[in-house]
Amino acid sequence: MPHDTFPPLVLDGWFMLHQFFRLDPGPIHGSEATADFRARADALQAMLAPWAPPAEGEPTPEKGWSAVYRVVGGEAEVLVLHLRPTLEALGEAERAVLRNPAALDLVHAGDYLSVVELGLYAVTDALLTQAREAGVEPATPAWTGMVEAQLAEERKKRYVQARLKPVPPENMPYICFYPMDKRRNVEQNWYTLPLAKRAELMSEHGTTGRRYAGRISQVISGSVGFDDWEWAVTLFAADPLDFKALVTEMRYDEVTSIYGEFGTFRVGHRIPADQVGAELAGEEQGGEG
Repeated sequence: MPHDTFPPLVLDGWFMLHQFFRLDPGPIHGSEATADFRARADALQAMLAPWAPPAEGEPTPEKGWSAVYRVVGGEAEVLVLHLRPTLEALGEAERAVLRNPAALDLVHAGDYLSVVELGLYAVTDALLTQAREAGVEPATPAWTGMVEAQLAEERKKRYVQARLKPVPPENMPYICFYPMDKRRNVEQNWYTLPLAKRAELMSEHGTTGRRYAGRISQVISGSVGFDDWEWAVTLFAADPLDFKALVTEMRYDEVTSIYGEFGTFRVGHRIPADQVGAELAGEEQGGEG
């Protein structure tokens, strides 16, 4: 494969599933059926409680985590978000929700499968330059050795591990999710750009994102071969207006304005683990602390 069109190296982390549901209109409040509805919602809360994300300062659980979000607008009302170390564990979490008594009141409204991904554009470009100078060709044993050594070094970095096994910040209860592709049109084909150009554009894009550090936490997950789009973006924020500001600003980056395609955006807020039953049952809740 020519150096110029070489794909970036990536590090893969936890598997990720976004489960979207609508709520069945349900029974009239105060009836016996309403009590049954609340009991089923409480059953979901009890099941999800051991899977709750860690509190601030606690270690990231190796088994992963799940959280529930109330989606506002669109065709879904509830998002159950799962992150797990293996595809099998993710499937178990998916089935556990679908087999829970609360599933009688949850109407499936779509899902999205991906794996947390860290694209190493600049690292790949530098490694290819090093290989070219050493006379090493891609897809050779010598190149494989260089790649494995580089990826091993990257995985040792604490911030890399934090990005591959992300947790939602406690002070950022709002969520924004959307899938995306890179265009493959004539004169707008991301995959025919030289690697150095792709690395440059992604670096510019990253500079925009870093201006929102402390306001937005971002998880990029890859879904090529897993779902209908190529990537998914999951954002967490303390203020939902920051989603609008960030996405607007990024639309002016060349990597987005020329090469970006986007699917449906879904926005909502986290339901505290001990309030899932009440929220699904439609009971009034105070704001999250």
